[in-house]
Amino acid sequence: MDEQWSFVGNKSNQRWLWYAVDHETNTVPAYVFGKRKDVVFKKLKALLEPFGISRYYTDDWGAYERQLESDKHEVGKRNTQKIERKNLNFRTWIKRLTYRFNPLPAEVP
Repeated sequence: MDEQWSFVGNKSNQRWLWYAVDHETNTVPAYVFGKRKDVVFKKLKALLEPFGISRYYTDDWGAYERQLESDKHEVGKRNTQKIERKNLNFRTWIKRLTYRFNPLPAEVP
């Protein structure tokens, strides 16, 4: 699981995407948008319950440690490489879309 942020209008108007990636298939079984708060993470965790997940791999942000059982949770970079790569791809695609639909203004004479 991981989270990434962007903003709407200005950087004080942050929006967070929380999501999980299946380590074997590289698919996203669940995601939520919200603030970087434990309440939002609990929503993601509830969406993942039907999948019967036995192991969670995350970074060391506090919500994960507070909300996940320690015997099912592993903190570290070794098993989060796929989701971090997916974050990079998302950011790249969004920047391309932003540039495509908001081209630089024409020079004013």
